Amino acid sequence: MAIDLRQTESETREQRLGSITGYDGTLEDLTSRGCAGCLKNKLRDFQTVSSCAHHHAINQLAGLDGTLVVDHAPIGCAGAQIGFSVAKNRLPMAPGDPPLEHAKVVSSGIDEADTIFGAIEKLKSTVRDAYRRHKPQEIYVTTSCTSAVIGEDVYSAVLELREELGIPVEIASGEGLRSKIWASGFDSYSHAVSKVRFGKPEKKNNTINYLGFAPSGRQFVDPLFERLGLEVICLTAGATREDFQRATMSVASWGQCSSQSNYICSVLEQEYGVRYLQTHLPYGGIGFERFFRDLGELTGKADIAEQVIAEEKAKYSEQIEALKSKLTGKRALVALGSGFAFEYTRVLGELGIDVVHTIAYHYDPVLDQNNIDSDLAVVADVKELKLNLDVSVNDAQEMETNLLMKRYNPDFLLSRGHEAAAWAYRQGIPAMDSEIGFVIMGYRGLVEFGTTLVELLGNTNFVRKFGARYRSPFTREYENLNPFSFYRKEEAM
Repeated sequence: MAIDLRQTESETREQRLGSITGYDGTLEDLTSRGCAGCLKNKLRDFQTVSSCAHHHAINQLAGLDGTLVVDHAPIGCAGAQIGFSVAKNRLPMAPGDPPLEHAKVVSSGIDEADTIFGAIEKLKSTVRDAYRRHKPQEIYVTTSCTSAVIGEDVYSAVLELREELGIPVEIASGEGLRSKIWASGFDSYSHAVSKVRFGKPEKKNNTINYLGFAPSGRQFVDPLFERLGLEVICLTAGATREDFQRATMSVASWGQCSSQSNYICSVLEQEYGVRYLQTHLPYGGIGFERFFRDLGELTGKADIAEQVIAEEKAKYSEQIEALKSKLTGKRALVALGSGFAFEYTRVLGELGIDVVHTIAYHYDPVLDQNNIDSDLAVVADVKELKLNLDVSVNDAQEMETNLLMKRYNPDFLLSRGHEAAAWAYRQGIPAMDSEIGFVIMGYRGLVEFGTTLVELLGNTNFVRKFGARYRSPFTREYENLNPFSFYRKEEAM
């Protein structure tokens, strides 16, 4: 469906896309139901703590250059942002880069009295004080569960402050209770930023946009795009207003994953005609080949694209074969965000590893872009590579993940954040924290990933001994549960 930037806030993924957080079955079945509303969400009688859309709306906004976020919430809602503060997730890429800086997040500090008498004046005062202290180029006001429950008219306050301060002041609807899918927080960020930072493009440039968390590793991929005459614009942590303006003039966009990048890429395609490349993502060798062929065709340089692919494949083929000889036959369980879970499933297969089960933390049956000829990346893998395996969807329900590891007993777990690794260690199973973005792109990325994995599996002594000494606090009945026994019998959207 089309994105309407005239609206105050973005719709949640459940509303727009029919996204789900509860499923068990096969990848082929999951991807065959490719329309919003065709895939039924399985609800749970019991579930453990998950992540929050509010948290991700804040950290994405605060990571941009020249921004300040005022969180209209109890102070604890912004407390976790300290993990994203250092250098805004950004490392210097070359001598002469601007100095690193911390993210700027200020809380209005809603307290008990405010929930009774209201806190709009407190919000206005907080924004004014934050502006005087930090002099940002733009301010984003994030709403919260508390501000929503007590019915705060934040939008009217934002309009007043925008006129008073003379800089962009925008609302980002970050109420965690709006959505069970934390990627809806990425959409809130994207909706607000798209309204503030995009303008009318002047002309098309030889640039391509990359949407992600950080530009780490771009030194490895810039030369590949330069062969096609393209410059990469990184709309990541540290991105400036100028970067966003230039992005509207690019020939194409792609993102580290659909969870984080889908909304902005779709806005760029819908409003500015910037092609959204989603069907093939450039991770591992197979992904890189398909992505680069698509890009070569789009730019009219298919012959150069084929030449680059052949050179990269030849350059790393010997190392890849050596890694495959050490990894073939290993069994992996994958637990990652929706945009990367199935990408890594394919990449692991390139190294000869058998993925016994993949857990995605949510699943979008469709995306926002209007190009109806484009499949989701995972759908393309099922169609083109005949990829199929047992899968489930849970929003970091670690009790389910724990039971699935007991069921499959893999050689290792591939995950990222959300504490799944802690449960693997308790069972004596090694766990690897996956990389995302540029660093796993192409054959070079495949070699780096495989090398790290060989090193991990080459020394499992500590993990095995830890698992042997661990004593579970759970009952025997719990330890023998079906991983999906928490599902309710009825299904709901």
